[in-house]
Amino acid sequence: MTITILSWVGVAVVALFVGWPLLQARIGREPGDPDTVSPLERQKREALAAIKEAEFDRTMGKLSEDDFAALIGRYRGHALAAIAALDAARPRKGGRSPGKEPAYCWACGAKLSAPAKFCGACGKAVRARAA
Repeated sequence: MTITILSWVGVAVVALFVGWPLLQARIGREPGDPDTVSPLERQKREALAAIKEAEFDRTMGKLSEDDFAALIGRYRGHALAAIAALDAARPRKGGRSPGKEPAYCWACGAKLSAPAKFCGACGKAVRARAA
């Protein structure tokens, strides 16, 4: 009798262990996906992953240079917008509020100095950060 109960408990534990990823997928989360990732952080990660994928496809000869440039420009814009929004939401040291100037160039991703009107790396005009 005791062996039967222990064997049923063991089967239940194994079934829960095996079925846990299926239960998580049914809830709408992927296994191992932390609940603390913000939508902006997710947007940044997805854009950076898409950039890496496009670089790999170009290396393998699946993308032409024109297609690669178009994809990289689009995904870089998504990533930089997410980074700028995350940077604006981050509390500053000393209690300062974030300024109106972006921290990174929207076109090439280079770090900008605070009073810059043009990017020092690519020469594009700096866009003011939306309030």
